[in-house]
Amino acid sequence: MKKLILLIILIGAFSLYAVEKIDILDNDPFPLTHWLSAAEAAHWDEVGRNFYETDPPVGPVHNVAEFEQMEGVLIRYPFGIPMSLIVAMSEQTKVVTIVSSTSQQNTVLSQYNSQGVNTANCEFLIAPTDSYWTRDYGPWYVIDGVGEFGITNFPYNRPRPNDNDIPIEVADYLGINLFGMNVIHTGGDYMTDGLGISASTNLVDDENSITNAEIDQRMLDYLGIQTYYIVDDPNNTYIDHIDCWGKFLDVDKVLIREVPTSHAQYDEIEAVADYFANEVSSYGNNYQVFRVNTPNNQPLPIP
Repeated sequence: MKKLILLIILIGAFSLYAVEKIDILDNDPFPLTHWLSAAEAAHWDEVGRNFYETDPPVGPVHNVAEFEQMEGVLIRYPFGIPMSLIVAMSEQTKVVTIVSSTSQQNTVLSQYNSQGVNTANCEFLIAPTDSYWTRDYGPWYVIDGVGEFGITNFPYNRPRPNDNDIPIEVADYLGINLFGMNVIHTGGDYMTDGLGISASTNLVDDENSITNAEIDQRMLDYLGIQTYYIVDDPNNTYIDHIDCWGKFLDVDKVLIREVPTSHAQYDEIEAVADYFANEVSSYGNNYQVFRVNTPNNQPLPIP
């Protein structure tokens, strides 16, 4: 059984990790954005249309944190990241690229070879997709109570059926278990410490018709999350993803954006920084809060 663990690449345009301005959306003249478009909102009832729920993993469940050791990255073609980043990643780890066909795979390989990508570290997953936001729709990894790797799948909070099925495709590609957790969600609004604490904004409440207690129970059953922080989104002007302003750096370390006092969301952002500073991490100490200055809402959105 292949035990490759893939780190979903963060490409959120307003995330805390800047992505340079790019224009390499080959064959994708009208890419779906990170926003839920008005046309998509009219089809909200199609979110998770073919999703199927399963029994949870055998416990206790370990939800793999993003800062844990990984073996690869998962990206999609046409790209939403610069080729220079792909080159750099290929020198350090395995790059798995989602393509729609063998022909598209050959196209990507040609680009990789011409741009200096280390193709010895490249693999391809042939599957249809709707967009390049792998950070949002990609798989969440778990290790079950008997030490087996698996993926906890969820209904992706966009009516994009091909994107929604990518965790299923990845589980089949890796030959690992798949577990269906019926909580509408998105990777950009989720972070975990790997030891039973996770956090999201209140978007998860807004998009699910079940109670907080039911959400907590499913997070425990499928991801091993014993403490689930759901906080009001301090930005409140964007897509309500937690990675737009915060990120667990380690079990007891969290990065929170910082803005000048003149910023419209200054009070809310400071309040959420204070919130985490006063919460207890899985190590038993208060979180160490690190700040990153974003006076002009950097990075600016990708057009």
